[in-house]
Amino acid sequence: MAAALTLCLAATGCVRSAPDGAAVAAAPLTVTRAGTQYANWEGAAARKQAEADCAARGQSLRPSIYDRYQGGAWVFAEGCA
Repeated sequence: MAAALTLCLAATGCVRSAPDGAAVAAAPLTVTRAGTQYANWEGAAARKQAEADCAARGQSLRPSIYDRYQGGAWVFAEGCA
C-alpha cells in the first residue's frame, strides 16, 4: 500500500497544482531601519513597520511562527498577501 502511494505521489498527475494566477509561495519580507539596525527585542516595532509596508502595497502582513531576527533586520517569512 505504501509503495503504491509513493508511486502515485511521484507521478505528475497525482499532485494537485495551484490554479492559474495563484501565488504558490509568498516571498519573505525583510524589514530594516535606516540609520541604526533593529535590536532583537524590537520585534513589535518591526512588525508595525512591516504592516505599514504591506498596507502601502494594498496587502496585509501574514505573521508566522517562522518570523525571525536576522543580522539587524526582522524577516517575516510569509510576507504580504
